[in-house]
Amino acid sequence: MLRRNGYALRPDLEHPDFQKLSNELEGFQLDFMATTRSLWAERFHFSGDNLYAWSRQWEYPYHAANMPQPAQRILDAGSGITFYPFYLASLGHTVTCCDLLESLVPVFEIARQATSLPVEFVHASMTAMPFVDESFDAVSCLSVLEHVPDGERGKVVREFARVLRPGGRLIITADVSLGRDHQILMEDFAVMLAELSRFFSFTYPPNFSRTPAMLTTDGVRREEPWRPDTA
Repeated sequence: MLRRNGYALRPDLEHPDFQKLSNELEGFQLDFMATTRSLWAERFHFSGDNLYAWSRQWEYPYHAANMPQPAQRILDAGSGITFYPFYLASLGHTVTCCDLLESLVPVFEIARQATSLPVEFVHASMTAMPFVDESFDAVSCLSVLEHVPDGERGKVVREFARVLRPGGRLIITADVSLGRDHQILMEDFAVMLAELSRFFSFTYPPNFSRTPAMLTTDGVRREEPWRPDTA
């Protein structure tokens, strides 16, 4: 169902396996927000409700469904502060987060104490991460690469390849601007895909057919206008 490389599809949202995993994530996020309520002030840069934005309702289940088992060493690259690394830690994974925002250091400390889940946070750029080679069994990068400048994405991909062990798994989701009004443009997506192909073998054959079933911003705006485009 979600074990593929390609575009998000609207029928995924109706699949029983997807709904089961989505319900599990929604439940964990509710518990996480309740436990960490003091973090989510109006002035804070992040929202605790990361499953509110339309793309995230697909992306988080996709990442979770493709996370290798049993428990692994996982890097959440460009993490911000969300429920997700704590969800992974609750499953027994050893989780490290990295992000450019140094202000997240005390935030993660509060979240660790509140949840009693040992998620590590490292203040770092994805273009030069302070981890030794082959540090992780899996790297998760969720809706981050569209915010990386076009000339920098290749550096990020090479860093992912460096810190992953041989045979490790890279799980990426990113926005692609088919309407050419946001990042990532298709030309730049092609460059990123070529760079990924240099360093990684695809777990599933890539399929980028543009079908009417694609899950797109315009489609969600028509059917679920209460959802924002991004979180």
